[in-house]
Amino acid sequence: MLKALLLSLLAFLGLASGFDVASLPAPAGAQAGAGAAERQALHALVRDVSKDGVTIESERLFTVGKDLPWSAIAKRIDNLARQRGVNSVALPGADPGKKLAQAWRGRDGRGVLVAMVASPTGGTVAYFAVRFKDS
Repeated sequence: MLKALLLSLLAFLGLASGFDVASLPAPAGAQAGAGAAERQALHALVRDVSKDGVTIESERLFTVGKDLPWSAIAKRIDNLARQRGVNSVALPGADPGKKLAQAWRGRDGRGVLVAMVASPTGGTVAYFAVRFKDS
């Protein structure tokens, strides 16, 4: 536990390589956790947009209200990624505005993929630590 916290802190400060999802702040007003159906839908979304090009190594799930748009979530993570020298990557199955997912990749072939499944009350957001299969 202490090792994970230390690695998260070092990654957050930019002193360790990679992009640890544990170091990413939760979306504003989010509640940790999600139901099994939402988790399954998020995993299916990842397979769809990545065309099975990533392996999920860990995840953090959140439920958000309808007052928090996808664009705000993606922009916040994009800003943090750029501060850490991690670049956004195009997902082969992406359909902006319809499939709410975006990915960032580090030089070591690892990265983060953030996805959202919308619902009438808001949605479920996932931060996935991923390894890109072509690395």
